[in-house]
Amino acid sequence: MANNEKSTLVHDAIALFIITLVAGVLLGAVYMITKDPIAQAEEKATNEAYAAVYKDAEFANDDALTKSLESFQSDVAAGKQDDTTSYTDVELIEARTATADGSQAGYVIKVSGKGYGGAVTIALGITNEGEVLGIQILDASNETPGLGQNSTKEDWNSQYIGMTADKTLSVVKDGSGSKDNGTINSISGATITSSAVTRAVNVALKFVASQQ
Repeated sequence: MANNEKSTLVHDAIALFIITLVAGVLLGAVYMITKDPIAQAEEKATNEAYAAVYKDAEFANDDALTKSLESFQSDVAAGKQDDTTSYTDVELIEARTATADGSQAGYVIKVSGKGYGGAVTIALGITNEGEVLGIQILDASNETPGLGQNSTKEDWNSQYIGMTADKTLSVVKDGSGSKDNGTINSISGATITSSAVTRAVNVALKFVASQQ
């Protein structure tokens, strides 16, 4: 009886190993098949967002700009970018130069901030002078539907247009948001998401200011 039980355990262990191995191979195959199409779709969405946030411009990668962004992001992650406010949850993902009428006019930047359910990723068009020309939410899928996901609506995120690095932007809940003092009206019931976007914009503006 003991031998039968031992044989059954060995058989079950082998079967489980084979099932796990096959599942792992299949998952790996699916990943390899879908990796490139997913990356291409993300790149397409990013390029379309850049065209929307910085109209009539051409965009290019710049090695020096990329190195500067990586260095700046390291400081952000280490909490070295501001003496009073920590932005360690913000990630500068990418920056490209924006050229209009034959000369560099500004930058397009992809950046994310930690929202209620995860990262909220945004694209920004910012002039050389540090003014936000356009903003588009690339991904707020982890935020609450009907609340945080409302950050994708233009009538809310357009508040950032015209903002500059002269003032550190902040969120208010009482509807008194104003470009004059750098305040943003929060989304009703989604202050965390509103703050995530605002913090991300602040870091992007600080980065552009560092390029001058």
